[in-house]
Amino acid sequence: MKEKILFACDLDNTLLVSHRIKSENDICAEILEGKELSFFTPLSCKLIEEITADENVILLPVTTRSAEQYKRIKFPEGCTPELALVCNGAVLLKNGIPDENWYKTSQKLSNPYMDELKRLCTKYNEYDCFKTVRIVDDMFLFLHCHNRDETERIAVECKKDTDILLEYAGSKIYLFPPAANKGVGVRRFAENYKCKSIISAGDSPIDCSMLNIADIALVPDEKMLNAVKNANTLICKDDIFSEFILRYVIEQI
Repeated sequence: MKEKILFACDLDNTLLVSHRIKSENDICAEILEGKELSFFTPLSCKLIEEITADENVILLPVTTRSAEQYKRIKFPEGCTPELALVCNGAVLLKNGIPDENWYKTSQKLSNPYMDELKRLCTKYNEYDCFKTVRIVDDMFLFLHCHNRDETERIAVECKKDTDILLEYAGSKIYLFPPAANKGVGVRRFAENYKCKSIISAGDSPIDCSMLNIADIALVPDEKMLNAVKNANTLICKDDIFSEFILRYVIEQI
């Protein structure tokens, strides 16, 4: 197999634009219960088409979304990636179908932590501060806070309950065992698919593990630059992060 460039890219607020900040001409990529949630910019659609047409690069979405949530995304026609890492890297989708061998390996990595995740799930289901508490695809614990402004304080308290890695962004808190780690997932993928180099893009602390192992890491702002421990990190120079990262990848092909 010929070695390729791996472009490991977060989705929400990285490749996708949220409905909160979308522009008039942006193209809807996700609808849930009749509500438009996520968008591509028109230029991003054109750049994605160019990248997916090149045999020397693999566009790999890497997301904390579950498989079900990921499948809601509608890529530009003819440009849906064949492969995607969901559940924070624990599940590899091939044309929308979970790869059994990948999942078995993830299960082996996560099984020692499942009793702890179940304990925490039961405990936090009694807390009024959470509107959602669930274990996602038997891989990690997801907590959704009612009050976004309280997330950091709640996360600090939750960290005292366990040694499992805890990350938070916006109003969401995640507890990740080793298999549900974007860096672990991207490294596994790069080894399996014989990728010669890795370009990673992401906008939140949850992405840092895959940004840190990349040959080049792409981030939206100074805040993320300070969070990433990779000397080869570039900050977005455009107004729109998705267009910046896609242009950069095309320049490397």
